[in-house]
Amino acid sequence: MLAAAIQTDIRRVTLEEYFEFEFTSPTKHEYINGQIIPMPYTSDNHGLIALNIAHEIKNAIKNKNFRAYAGDRMVYSPFCNDNFYPDVVVVQGEPEHYDFKGKMKATLNPVVLVEVLSDSTENLDKNEKWSCYREIKSLKQYFLISQHEPHIEFYTRVDDSNRWVYTYVKGLDEKLSVAGFDISLKDIYDLVNWQAEPKTEAT
Repeated sequence: MLAAAIQTDIRRVTLEEYFEFEFTSPTKHEYINGQIIPMPYTSDNHGLIALNIAHEIKNAIKNKNFRAYAGDRMVYSPFCNDNFYPDVVVVQGEPEHYDFKGKMKATLNPVVLVEVLSDSTENLDKNEKWSCYREIKSLKQYFLISQHEPHIEFYTRVDDSNRWVYTYVKGLDEKLSVAGFDISLKDIYDLVNWQAEPKTEAT
């Protein structure tokens, strides 16, 4: 997703220092292992896919006591003390927040998180972020979406346990169940041009 694999400053800062920095910064950064990580460049396909799935989720959950956010919603993981910007965040009911001095709020209770994979961030999304996300007690599903071919990996929590089921789907004829609502891969990948861009995104 939107998280840089390269950092420009290895100095560690506190969470409060990160929020003070982020509040005045013209660009977005994530907070990982005490470091401020700049957001990378994202391709046209990345942006299309993120917008498509956010749109499909929003339509599916309309009037169903869910809220969907795309790209600009921070999620804080108390377990890791890290702060991320997932590509899509879904909350059921009222959102709960980590409130920094009334200046910035980070979501605490997502039920669905979505990351569109980039070559520069795929390892981070699949490993370090997942190790933090799965400790969020409200989280029910985590989706990892390829931008190079129509395939999606996702994890679904088993009831309210710490066990997760891994699922892999491939092909435009497939469908996903997101928060209990069916969404087709054809709609998620609408207008994506598979030959439009090189596989590796700049960072």
